[in-house]
Amino acid sequence: MKIISKVDVNSLQEEAKKSEDKEAFTVLLRTHKYRVGIGARLKTRADPIFFVEIIAGLCPRNHPVNPSSLEKNVNILKQLKKRGYQLTCDEDGTISCELQVQSENLIAEYKTASSIVEKCSR
Repeated sequence: MKIISKVDVNSLQEEAKKSEDKEAFTVLLRTHKYRVGIGARLKTRADPIFFVEIIAGLCPRNHPVNPSSLEKNVNILKQLKKRGYQLTCDEDGTISCELQVQSENLIAEYKTASSIVEKCSR
């Protein structure tokens, strides 16, 4: 968890200002099925939106389907949905789970989300 101490909310906001799409994202946890990170999105210059995002790849391409593994993944998605995450299926078959949070709650929510992913993936 040392990476978390290096994340600076102001830096995310500055990166978003400089980016073409007015968004910045930092991956803090990566597993073979999940990517968890935090980001900032600018709708207006003075009002950034901060978010935690989990990208879930439930079924790797060209691999046999494992029902037990799918059950674990569905459990993770249910827990994230219960926490208020918006779940969206992307074009590539992954599921994007995003929750907007206040900047002061960003790291705490990241820790909770990554804990859910790690605990339920076992």
